[in-house]
Amino acid sequence: MIQGAWSDADQATVCRKEISVVPNPYLSTAIWEPRNNLESGRAQRRIDFINIPAFSKIRIYTVRGDLVDVIYQDGSYTDGSVSWDLLSRDDLPIAYGVYIYHVSGPNLKEDYIGKFAVIK
Repeated sequence: MIQGAWSDADQATVCRKEISVVPNPYLSTAIWEPRNNLESGRAQRRIDFINIPAFSKIRIYTVRGDLVDVIYQDGSYTDGSVSWDLLSRDDLPIAYGVYIYHVSGPNLKEDYIGKFAVIK
């Protein structure tokens, strides 16, 4: 018998302790950031949220509590990572500083709150 993809809420809650952001802090001039050889300027900047349970919502806030962006884990069970392009909901580059992220979803018994930094 073949079983489709499924998610265990108890396991997701245990894994909640492993939710993280990489790289943290994000350095705007890091060597691993790809170069854009086709045009002037920079290549796409991004950070990854890892160990995110399926169908979760990630809200990103400034330390003042202003909502910067909302991104989603699309339900992919093979990879718990979600990339963010460091652009706000208005498609503007974010400022340097400390940010708070809030992870919630149907597979988490408790929400997760963390922080990350963007350094110039």
